[in-house]
Amino acid sequence: MILIYTHSITPRINYTIDLIFNTVLHCPYSITHDELFFSKSILPKLAYTNENKGFGVFLKSDILLFESNIKYKLPTSNEVYIGLPQFFVTNNNSFLPYDLFATVFYFATRYEEYLPYEADKHQRFQAEQGLSFKYKILNKPFLHILIQDFATKLKQHFPQLEFKQRTFNFLSTIDIDNAFAYANKGLKRNVGGLLKDITYFKFDRITNRIKSNINSNNDPYNTFDFIHSLSEESKTALHYFVLIGDYSDYDKNPHYQNKGFRSLLKSLSLKHSMGLHPSYESFNNLENIGIEKKRLENIIEKKVTSARCHFLRINFPETYRAFINAGITDDYTMIYASQPGFRTGLCVPYKWFDLQKNESTNLTIHPSIVMEGTLRDYNKLSPTQANECINELMQAVKNNGGEFVSIWHNDSFVTEQQKWIEVYKTMLNV
Repeated sequence: MILIYTHSITPRINYTIDLIFNTVLHCPYSITHDELFFSKSILPKLAYTNENKGFGVFLKSDILLFESNIKYKLPTSNEVYIGLPQFFVTNNNSFLPYDLFATVFYFATRYEEYLPYEADKHQRFQAEQGLSFKYKILNKPFLHILIQDFATKLKQHFPQLEFKQRTFNFLSTIDIDNAFAYANKGLKRNVGGLLKDITYFKFDRITNRIKSNINSNNDPYNTFDFIHSLSEESKTALHYFVLIGDYSDYDKNPHYQNKGFRSLLKSLSLKHSMGLHPSYESFNNLENIGIEKKRLENIIEKKVTSARCHFLRINFPETYRAFINAGITDDYTMIYASQPGFRTGLCVPYKWFDLQKNESTNLTIHPSIVMEGTLRDYNKLSPTQANECINELMQAVKNNGGEFVSIWHNDSFVTEQQKWIEVYKTMLNV
């Protein structure tokens, strides 16, 4: 065990120390603000405070973890430490030349996303506005790198300390934005689509529409048996996220009462875990999250506790509070749409901290790492380039015993996407 002294124990202190020592390093710890008790202890000791009073291992603290408000200011870095930008710089008397605890807290809580920013057309915080992108570290689990460096230095001082690395885990997640291209969409939507196809002479779509409505197994987006076979072959865990909101410009799945749609979801839930894909419209109508969750639970006759927002639309802290109120315990939204990588600087599941309430919660964030649409559509990568990108990210997660969460969509397994199917297969076997 390591004993950590700080002059004031705050919710931010408790959260950050637990994240570093428990979640990442798996090292038991104790915190005290009793200076006399700390000085007499024979345990390995670390002082995290603003003044060095002869402490052996002293980490100079920034004020960030002793505040309860949110300051409208981004940290900057003009220094480099072990090849990474150095935020919250301290001085030469400190165990580290920067405040590791403040750095971990700032990025893990997504502090910058609580500050004013210019949203994209879907009201999302843009990757290109984030500090990780600006400082070119988005492709690195940089908080893990910093924490491991810290652990190595602590070990040099206290050889008796033991740090255990998590076991690498890979989870393939599939978002069902559109379970069927034509089938189970209802008469009105199919007639409208058919007239449009006729107008633009899209005869192949007319044929596919007719065949799909005769038998949904012929629908090009009904790729679920194929996805299942890939999961079985590679022994990869599979987790579906289902869009089940009311129809809108960006919510296109069949109606939740459609028998064919319900049958598909029930069948998939018997083989794989399943979570909610809160609709595009739920971003501004948070009560819909609970409504959609109940719809899905009624169909699959199982409790739903995981979610990833459609279009990755998330607003801090409102979205996560709505998740908690609806009974969602695990979120998989934490990835940018336009850039792959480590949005939080972490690649392990960890608890969400509500900055406005200044308190830790029981909602677990599972950072997602890569999405096929990000590589293919936003960044226009070739399949070869995509493989290289995925391999780099995968190796980084493996090096840190993290959880690699990928995002694919069922409509990316159509015949026309054969090259990207091969990218997916390669990823399963990296």
